[in-house]
Amino acid sequence: MAAALAGCQTLPGAKGGMEKADTRVTASAQAQTQAVGAPHAIVENRQALDLRVFLADTRSRPGWTPVPLKPSGMLYVQPMAVIDRGDLIGIQSATDQKGDGVLVLILGDEGLRKLREATAANPGLRLALVVGHTMLAAPEYAAPITQQQLAFGVGSAHNAELAARSVAGVDAAPMGAF
Repeated sequence: MAAALAGCQTLPGAKGGMEKADTRVTASAQAQTQAVGAPHAIVENRQALDLRVFLADTRSRPGWTPVPLKPSGMLYVQPMAVIDRGDLIGIQSATDQKGDGVLVLILGDEGLRKLREATAANPGLRLALVVGHTMLAAPEYAAPITQQQLAFGVGSAHNAELAARSVAGVDAAPMGAF
């Protein structure tokens, strides 16, 4: 199933897609990533793209939204986000040891509490990262999230920087940029 999640997905009714996305989630990005851009504070900006993180599974669940995966497969996403842009105190683009792009979410205390509770109550599922209307990654998590930095592989360093700036409201990308 990892191969089916390798491509970024566009939610139904949305435009666009991104380059290859990583399928692992790291609770703390500090030891495994190198910052590409400076951390961005989350600012009020009408052009900033929304960011949401949903619980997701590869098995059908009642009331969860099916999202087709490229090239094949299906992901089922809980309709209510666990956290959103308002739960962030910052966001940063980075690269992993192979040079692939990583988007690092810096959670506020309330966001961390919500994510910790959701991942503890739902072990072994996935966290679907959506920026604007584009699903950038949906990696599995093995244990409850307990750290304030949450890293998602998003393909290229360019993807990570574009997403970080767009969510932060700094030179926000147009809706079709992803």
